[in-house]
Amino acid sequence: MKHYRVYTLDPAGRICLAQSVQCQDDLEALDWAEKAAGRDDLEVWDGSRLVARVKPENAPLTAADHSSL
Repeated sequence: MKHYRVYTLDPAGRICLAQSVQCQDDLEALDWAEKAAGRDDLEVWDGSRLVARVKPENAPLTAADHSSL
């Protein structure tokens, strides 16, 4: 398991909430963030590496997305 940080961003793009999550890989972390997005944008970080920004209207991730990470 890898440790990821997921940051909830306010409308101005500032961090308003930080969460730690344990996931197998980037795809699982992005799937977790997509489900948790609600109305806010999220950023998923693996240490100092930005994995992705997740927007509420993103389509659900699939296993096929793993090769694009």
